[in-house]
Amino acid sequence: MRNDLTLVRRPVGVRVAELLVAATLLAWPLALGESRFALHVGVMVAMYATLAMSMNLMLRIGQLSLAHGALFGIGAYVSAILTRDAGLGFVSAFVLAGLASALIALVTAPLFMRIKGVHFALLTFAFGEVVVLCFVEFVDIFGGNNGFGQIPPAQLLGHTLDRYGSYLLATTLALASYFSLQAMYRRELGVITASLHQDEALVTASGFEALRFRIAVFVLSAAMAGWAGSLFAHYQGYISPDSFGFWTAVNAVIINVLGGVGALAGVVVGGFLLIPLPELLRDLQQYQRFIYGIVLMALLCFMPKGLAGLWATWIGRLRAGKAQP
Repeated sequence: MRNDLTLVRRPVGVRVAELLVAATLLAWPLALGESRFALHVGVMVAMYATLAMSMNLMLRIGQLSLAHGALFGIGAYVSAILTRDAGLGFVSAFVLAGLASALIALVTAPLFMRIKGVHFALLTFAFGEVVVLCFVEFVDIFGGNNGFGQIPPAQLLGHTLDRYGSYLLATTLALASYFSLQAMYRRELGVITASLHQDEALVTASGFEALRFRIAVFVLSAAMAGWAGSLFAHYQGYISPDSFGFWTAVNAVIINVLGGVGALAGVVVGGFLLIPLPELLRDLQQYQRFIYGIVLMALLCFMPKGLAGLWATWIGRLRAGKAQP
């Protein structure tokens, strides 16, 4: 097996298309003019796309983590506390926020990652609820249900970021996460990660320690969630426990199901389609969870492999049609 774990090369056309899309995402506000609403939606899409990609890491090994909303929140609160109360600069707080979430994952992973299936989902759900309860009960530290406000905006090189700057920062994080995971999935760690879900016995028989790789995936996934949470806190300027509960993790799962767990680009597209909905359906806020539930059921019934699977089916039919005489 070791001899097969080599770099999987991707077509040049795909890599060029990805770079063009990345450049377009970074430059479109300059070309089309800055719209406050469009930029706000763009920032939210980029942050939650990063969170969804962190969830994708877990789903690739067959583990549904319902703690990712809490890990997202840990990053947000740590960054907010370090900048507002401890006077630390944004860059340092941002780095430490991801490391704090990763440290929590590292401490819990030796226990959590020994458990699989529905029991793992229930365990991470319980852990997430405990973390959110801490945000609520420890009022002196986290502000409780009243929330944590007056969070300073992100600053880089001594300049406070405006909305476009926040968009560039959030999009850069999302793009860095995307290209890093794409590179990882094509190398040894990515192959082993996929094999952990498909045939863990084969991975173990090949001389790899499955638990060690599961822990590594959980820690990396938590760090990504923490960094996304840091940007969320500084962009919003105010955070509360409601933003980091069960539904935050569920939304990350829905984005993956919508886009297709097996295709990272599909996850990003899923974020583009799902995240703007709360902004577009503000007048129907009480029905958002109902709508999400209907969407999820429809996806599982009619598109079990998500948009990526639908795209692959269309391409296959197109090629089959061209091959016919």
